[in-house]
Amino acid sequence: MSENSTVALKKLGLPALISGVVTSCLGSGIFNVSSTLAQGSTVGVSIVSWVFVMVGIGSLSWVFTNLSRSYPELTGVTDYAYQGSGKLAAASSGISYFVSGFCGNLAFLIMLAQSFSIFSRYVPYLHHFEQGNSPQTLIFISLFSWILTFSVIKFGAEKVAGFNTIVTIFKVGALAVFIIFGVILFQSGIFTAHFWQRISDNSGTLTFSKMTFNSFMGQFGSGLFSMIFLFVGIESASMLGNRAEKKSDVGKATMLGTIVLFFLYFVISMLPFGMLSQQQLATLKQPGLVYVVETTVGPIGGALMSIALIITLLGALLSWFLLPVEPLQRLAEQGIFPKWMGNTNKVGSPVGSLIFTQILLQALIASLIFTNSAYEFSLSLCTVTIVISYFFVGVFQFKVGLSKRDSKIIIPGLIVILFEIIAVAVSGLHYLALSTLVLVLGFIFYTYTVGLKNIKKSEWLMIAITTIIAVGTIIALLTGMMSIQ
Repeated sequence: MSENSTVALKKLGLPALISGVVTSCLGSGIFNVSSTLAQGSTVGVSIVSWVFVMVGIGSLSWVFTNLSRSYPELTGVTDYAYQGSGKLAAASSGISYFVSGFCGNLAFLIMLAQSFSIFSRYVPYLHHFEQGNSPQTLIFISLFSWILTFSVIKFGAEKVAGFNTIVTIFKVGALAVFIIFGVILFQSGIFTAHFWQRISDNSGTLTFSKMTFNSFMGQFGSGLFSMIFLFVGIESASMLGNRAEKKSDVGKATMLGTIVLFFLYFVISMLPFGMLSQQQLATLKQPGLVYVVETTVGPIGGALMSIALIITLLGALLSWFLLPVEPLQRLAEQGIFPKWMGNTNKVGSPVGSLIFTQILLQALIASLIFTNSAYEFSLSLCTVTIVISYFFVGVFQFKVGLSKRDSKIIIPGLIVILFEIIAVAVSGLHYLALSTLVLVLGFIFYTYTVGLKNIKKSEWLMIAITTIIAVGTIIALLTGMMSIQ
């Protein structure tokens, strides 16, 4: 909180923190993950991927819980990166978390626009929103993002956090209703039809054959980012730690929120495989879950699910407009990023950071003209950048364990580190290359604020290596060697 603020931030209790975790994670991903998985992975491999994600995210959740209890004076991912790896790591973690946040916002906005398309039978104009990069969609998400930004600036973030509790109850209720209908309509024969087979996509038609190791690895990585994306925001209780009534509530909120999410995500992502054939699932329009309901229950069911999705996305957007600027404020307070990023108005809203976020978001919206997979691109960039922040959290946990010679602390930290590395290696190396452009932006802020004379030789080395990769990435994009598809 900057010195020029004239209001004290309202403290958040355990229910608000739990709802913050659940609402921050429960966004567009859950409504599309089944169709995404169906496009490149059979049921058996999807379950293996889920086990991998549950181990990694479960360890990450435990790490956040442990660090919040052991270091209550630290607030969020940037503090952990600072303590574990230094100022440059904090800058890298902060800018990565920030970009992940507004890329997540963009994914939510795209899905919000697409959720209106199901009503096109009543309002024909709405069919323009089916495509994530149509002019109508881009104009809508641009205007709506500005409306949200100015709402947070005017009314403050704490009112938004209080509203999240109501939104969480509604969205969990809507998903619970889907689970009930899914169990009733579930057919085991459909679910196991291609349980453990090789999958090939021939111009939109799926064919199945005997499983091979290469096919398994390809299937394993195909939906991994979409699964991890579901849990982006799990650290929200930690990021809001300085606003918690009790520091002990931060860890409780993270663990309880994670348990709720694991159950909802696994069940809801798997049930559609027993309701529709994999071919049907893979070719559904976005958002997939809405069209699952429309196909199995009817148009009214699809419309009701679309309304639930719209409310869910509004709640997620309100949460995510709060989260991305938190690390910028924190780093500004610590003298790592410019002071204007931490300046707040009379209701405690970080005006400079919010406007800066919007400028970059508008640039990213404009870039969507060049991709036919706008939602998937936003999702993947959001995920790979948050992985950088989570990686530094794992490193801090690992170092703490080594200093205390405690394997119970070392092992979860090591699992998180390996989880993040494997996830990027099997599903998103070119997105990792794109993320270096983000890191260079953070380095610019860092060198400007800290001063060139105060940067260590080891930091200069990391800045140089990252910058070289970033330049190479730009050249690859301009020459067509790499695309943002």
